[in-house]
Amino acid sequence: MIERDLLESQLQLTYRKDLDVLFLRWFKVPDSEGLRQGYMKALELAEEVGGSYWMFDLRSRGKVSEQDETWLLEEYFPMVEERLGQQNYFANLVMPSHYNYIEDSFGFEYLINLGKLTQLAVFTSEQEAVAWLLKSRADR
Repeated sequence: MIERDLLESQLQLTYRKDLDVLFLRWFKVPDSEGLRQGYMKALELAEEVGGSYWMFDLRSRGKVSEQDETWLLEEYFPMVEERLGQQNYFANLVMPSHYNYIEDSFGFEYLINLGKLTQLAVFTSEQEAVAWLLKSRADR
Protein backbone atom coordinates (compact mmCIF):
# COMPACT_ATOMS: atom_id res chain seq x y z
CA MET A 1 0.00 0.00 0.00
CA ILE A 2 1.23 3.48 -0.87
CA GLU A 3 -0.19 6.39 1.10
CA ARG A 4 0.39 10.13 0.70
CA ASP A 5 -1.21 12.95 2.65
CA LEU A 6 -1.34 16.22 0.74
CA LEU A 7 -2.29 18.64 3.50
CA GLU A 8 -2.11 21.71 1.24
CA SER A 9 -4.73 20.06 -0.99
CA GLN A 10 -6.79 18.61 1.88
CA LEU A 11 -6.34 15.19 0.25
CA GLN A 12 -5.17 11.71 1.12
CA LEU A 13 -4.00 9.45 -1.72
CA THR A 14 -3.86 5.72 -1.12
CA TYR A 15 -3.01 3.03 -3.61
CA ARG A 16 -4.25 -0.39 -2.47
CA LYS A 17 -2.24 -2.93 -4.41
CA ASP A 18 -4.46 -5.79 -3.17
CA LEU A 19 -7.48 -4.15 -4.87
CA ASP A 20 -5.50 -2.33 -7.57
CA VAL A 21 -7.47 0.82 -6.68
CA LEU A 22 -6.21 4.37 -6.19
CA PHE A 23 -8.29 6.10 -3.49
CA LEU A 24 -8.56 9.89 -3.31
CA ARG A 25 -10.15 11.07 -0.06
CA TRP A 26 -10.75 14.77 0.36
CA PHE A 27 -10.78 16.05 3.98
CA LYS A 28 -12.64 19.26 3.15
CA VAL A 29 -13.29 21.64 0.29
CA PRO A 30 -9.93 22.78 -1.14
CA ASP A 31 -9.33 26.05 -2.90
CA SER A 32 -8.94 25.91 -6.67
CA GLU A 33 -5.16 25.63 -6.56
CA GLY A 34 -5.28 22.85 -3.97
CA LEU A 35 -7.94 20.97 -5.92
CA ARG A 36 -5.97 21.02 -9.16
CA GLN A 37 -2.71 20.22 -7.40
CA GLY A 38 -4.36 17.26 -5.65
CA TYR A 39 -5.74 15.81 -8.86
CA MET A 40 -2.37 16.23 -10.58
CA LYS A 41 -0.62 14.40 -7.71
CA ALA A 42 -3.18 11.61 -8.10
CA LEU A 43 -2.35 11.37 -11.80
CA GLU A 44 1.36 11.18 -10.97
CA LEU A 45 0.69 8.32 -8.53
CA ALA A 46 -1.43 6.52 -11.14
CA GLU A 47 1.48 6.83 -13.58
CA GLU A 48 3.86 5.49 -10.93
CA VAL A 49 1.77 2.40 -10.10
CA GLY A 50 0.18 1.86 -13.51
CA GLY A 51 -3.28 2.38 -12.01
CA SER A 52 -6.51 2.29 -13.99
CA TYR A 53 -9.06 2.09 -11.18
CA TRP A 54 -9.81 5.24 -9.21
CA MET A 55 -12.15 5.89 -6.29
CA PHE A 56 -12.80 9.58 -5.65
CA ASP A 57 -14.35 10.11 -2.21
CA LEU A 58 -15.95 13.51 -2.74
CA ARG A 59 -18.24 13.47 0.29
CA SER A 60 -16.15 16.00 2.25
CA ARG A 61 -15.06 17.89 -0.86
CA GLY A 62 -18.55 18.48 -2.19
CA LYS A 63 -19.37 20.61 -5.20
CA VAL A 64 -16.59 22.74 -6.70
CA SER A 65 -16.69 26.02 -8.59
CA GLU A 66 -17.95 26.08 -12.16
CA GLN A 67 -14.40 26.84 -13.37
CA ASP A 68 -12.95 23.84 -11.53
CA GLU A 69 -15.81 21.63 -12.73
CA THR A 70 -15.01 22.66 -16.32
CA TRP A 71 -11.30 22.05 -15.73
CA LEU A 72 -12.00 18.53 -14.45
CA LEU A 73 -14.36 17.56 -17.25
CA GLU A 74 -12.68 19.28 -20.19
CA GLU A 75 -8.99 19.24 -19.24
CA TYR A 76 -8.18 16.79 -16.44
CA PHE A 77 -9.94 13.65 -17.68
CA PRO A 78 -8.65 14.10 -21.28
CA MET A 79 -5.16 14.61 -19.79
CA VAL A 80 -5.49 11.34 -17.86
CA GLU A 81 -6.43 9.55 -21.07
CA GLU A 82 -3.49 11.09 -22.93
CA ARG A 83 -0.88 10.45 -20.25
CA LEU A 84 -1.98 6.95 -19.22
CA GLY A 85 -3.09 5.76 -22.65
CA GLN A 86 -5.33 3.05 -21.23
CA GLN A 87 -8.93 2.49 -20.16
CA ASN A 88 -9.57 4.15 -16.78
CA TYR A 89 -12.46 3.61 -14.39
CA PHE A 90 -13.50 6.38 -12.00
CA ALA A 91 -15.96 5.69 -9.18
CA ASN A 92 -17.14 8.94 -7.60
CA LEU A 93 -18.51 8.67 -4.07
CA VAL A 94 -20.77 11.62 -3.21
CA MET A 95 -23.41 12.75 -0.74
CA PRO A 96 -27.05 12.38 -1.87
CA SER A 97 -27.39 16.14 -2.49
CA HIS A 98 -24.28 16.12 -4.71
CA TYR A 99 -25.66 13.05 -6.53
CA ASN A 100 -28.87 14.97 -7.27
CA TYR A 101 -26.87 18.01 -8.43
CA ILE A 102 -24.88 15.85 -10.89
CA GLU A 103 -28.03 14.18 -12.16
CA ASP A 104 -29.81 17.51 -12.67
CA SER A 105 -26.83 19.46 -14.06
CA PHE A 106 -25.12 17.00 -16.38
CA GLY A 107 -27.01 13.76 -16.33
CA PHE A 108 -25.26 10.45 -15.88
CA GLU A 109 -25.30 9.71 -19.62
CA TYR A 110 -22.89 12.62 -20.18
CA LEU A 111 -20.47 11.29 -17.56
CA ILE A 112 -20.65 7.71 -18.82
CA ASN A 113 -19.59 8.96 -22.26
CA LEU A 114 -17.04 11.47 -21.00
CA GLY A 115 -14.11 10.10 -22.99
CA LYS A 116 -12.98 7.28 -25.21
CA LEU A 117 -10.83 5.75 -22.43
CA THR A 118 -12.85 7.01 -19.45
CA GLN A 119 -15.60 5.12 -17.65
CA LEU A 120 -17.08 7.25 -14.87
CA ALA A 121 -19.84 6.34 -12.44
CA VAL A 122 -21.36 8.10 -9.42
CA PHE A 123 -22.34 6.41 -6.15
CA THR A 124 -23.64 7.30 -2.70
CA SER A 125 -22.34 4.03 -1.20
CA GLU A 126 -18.63 3.26 -0.88
CA GLN A 127 -19.36 -0.46 -0.99
CA GLU A 128 -21.17 -0.09 -4.32
CA ALA A 129 -18.41 2.13 -5.72
CA VAL A 130 -15.65 -0.35 -4.88
CA ALA A 131 -17.78 -3.27 -6.13
CA TRP A 132 -18.22 -1.47 -9.47
CA LEU A 133 -14.45 -0.96 -9.76
CA LEU A 134 -13.72 -4.61 -8.96
CA LYS A 135 -16.37 -5.80 -11.43
CA SER A 136 -14.92 -3.49 -14.09
CA ARG A 137 -11.51 -5.04 -13.53
CA ALA A 138 -12.93 -8.58 -13.66
CA ASP A 139 -14.82 -7.81 -16.89
CA ARG A 140 -11.80 -6.26 -18.60
